[in-house]
Amino acid sequence: MDNESGSPRPPYRARYLAVIAVAIIAVIAVSVDAPGRISRALSGTSREDLFSSPRLDSELDVVRTQLGGLPMRRVDVTSNLISVEAVAADGLLHLYWVRDGEVQDMDSITDLHAGETAFAAADLSGPRMRAAVSDVRGLGKPGEIELVSYIFRPQHPLSVAVWIRHDPVSSVLHFDPQGASTVLREESIETDEHTSSFGGCWC
Repeated sequence: MDNESGSPRPPYRARYLAVIAVAIIAVIAVSVDAPGRISRALSGTSREDLFSSPRLDSELDVVRTQLGGLPMRRVDVTSNLISVEAVAADGLLHLYWVRDGEVQDMDSITDLHAGETAFAAADLSGPRMRAAVSDVRGLGKPGEIELVSYIFRPQHPLSVAVWIRHDPVSSVLHFDPQGASTVLREESIETDEHTSSFGGCWC
């Protein structure tokens, strides 16, 4: 009887500590998960990549509403957010993240491309991006799609570019932003586990 009414049994204590440890790990994982993949998994949100998802249209509406008046240099759509490089009223090139209907001003740098042709938020098309993704997947190229971009490149017009990650040599396929499934040009870039989706690593 004394043993039954005494201190908690070791197995119960071990289980309690294990539950606490798992909870702490989950909190840490969610807090450092910048892209939000773990967060989406825990919340039950669809894991479909943003560049393939119908919800891309609503996120682009946010870009048009809140950043529509800014000259844009590049717009990247990753698995779960939109990254926008645009020249703000202060004359600096700002990096904005758009996710779940919210816009965050992440950083600003001197606009090193002053006078370079820019495009507007009105040029962005969710259906065009999804069509480009579908075309790329139809080509059967190895690798995972890392991001889809609207971008100007030196000596080239605006294009919809799809980055296919396949280390050590990845591919970027450029499409006409107005339509058609023809690949206008293809780039090969060296990538490894340290290559980031952000920072213009293939610009």
